[in-house]
Amino acid sequence: MGLKSHHRRLPRKRTHTKSICVDVDGTLISKRGILNDLVVEYCRAKKADGFDIVLWSARGRVYAERVAERFNITELFTAIIGKPGYILDDIGWEWTREVVHIKYEDIKD
Repeated sequence: MGLKSHHRRLPRKRTHTKSICVDVDGTLISKRGILNDLVVEYCRAKKADGFDIVLWSARGRVYAERVAERFNITELFTAIIGKPGYILDDIGWEWTREVVHIKYEDIKD
């Protein structure tokens, strides 16, 4: 006689949130420290669509937090972290949507 589970199985509905990770230097702000309003507008629109917005910097979490505070946009970000060195995932890279290479200097006024 086998044991019967008294737990009901939940449906395997995928309801995870998508994330967008934004670099600070050269993306969110220029080399001269000017805020990229187009990136901020894009992030606000995506956040309104349900995305988590993650701010990161190779200079570390504290630096990224200070930049967000300086421009009064801390509330825009779900998380603020140092630059990710590795991403570990059991399904590889198939889950990624795209990587967009944006330099502040490439945006025309």
